[in-house]
Amino acid sequence: PPEHPPPPRPAPTDIACTLLVVAMCGLHGPLLKLAYRSGLNFALVSVGEYALATLAFGLAWRARGGRWPREDRGFWLRMLLGGLVGSGVVLFLFWSYQLGPVPIAATLLFLYVPFTSSLSAVVHRRRPPARAIVAACRGSAVAVLATFFLGAAGPDSLRGAPQAVLSALCFAGFFLISAGLGQRSTPVFRSFFFSGVSGLILLGVSLAAGWSLAIPSMGVQKPLLWLAVLGAVGQVVPVFLMVRSGPRLAGGLGSILTSLELPVAVGLSALLLGDPLRTSQLGGIALVLAGIALPHLRSGPLPASGPAE
Repeated sequence: PPEHPPPPRPAPTDIACTLLVVAMCGLHGPLLKLAYRSGLNFALVSVGEYALATLAFGLAWRARGGRWPREDRGFWLRMLLGGLVGSGVVLFLFWSYQLGPVPIAATLLFLYVPFTSSLSAVVHRRRPPARAIVAACRGSAVAVLATFFLGAAGPDSLRGAPQAVLSALCFAGFFLISAGLGQRSTPVFRSFFFSGVSGLILLGVSLAAGWSLAIPSMGVQKPLLWLAVLGAVGQVVPVFLMVRSGPRLAGGLGSILTSLELPVAVGLSALLLGDPLRTSQLGGIALVLAGIALPHLRSGPLPASGPAE
């Protein structure tokens, strides 16, 4: 039988972009904690980040022609639902960061992988194959066990765990909604629309709950600088790079590279925040990385990216 040609080698630029995304996402959590320590609260940060992201993506959309998509009602309902669910990702994740350590939230966020499989089975009303069920159970067990190791410092370290789980659930829902849109409209427009809707929802929730959106008594310049840095590191640049390189670096290699966000977040938390780095934490990191990498390594060569554009 004819031999199939070997898969193309990953494009170095795609790998570099993905690693930069990993580094920025891992840095975002510690930066949020530093912003909280300087006097900002999670409501102000979440609304402010999305306001700047909406502005940045809106300018990029206008620079590329700024044509409003002519789509049906189902498309716009899905877009609105994506903005609603996306706001939950940020709301619960930033809340978790305010209540507990960054590594706990970063670890539990990986529950989005089994959550995505479970939600997909419910939405499409079909039972997933046994292999997918086993993988989902294994992923959940690894994340929970790793959280136990990372939270060995004390009970207060798990205060933000419920919010992190809810963030992972919202992230899984957002992933399914975005995937269902396919190639309808441009990625820049979708990012602009999602950011705007999520920002408005977060603003409404903050006002309804009575959360303070007042700028701390440190002047305007410092909070705006914090919001600009957090918006660039946590929203604008990672989204731009993932839109560019993510589709060409899917599969096992992409999963393994993105899982490196956890050790980056733990290491930067120790470096920037002075969080203790214990052997139990290293064990939790190893569990997560092994749980993500081993299934792909056992299944054969990792899927590579396509040719660079």
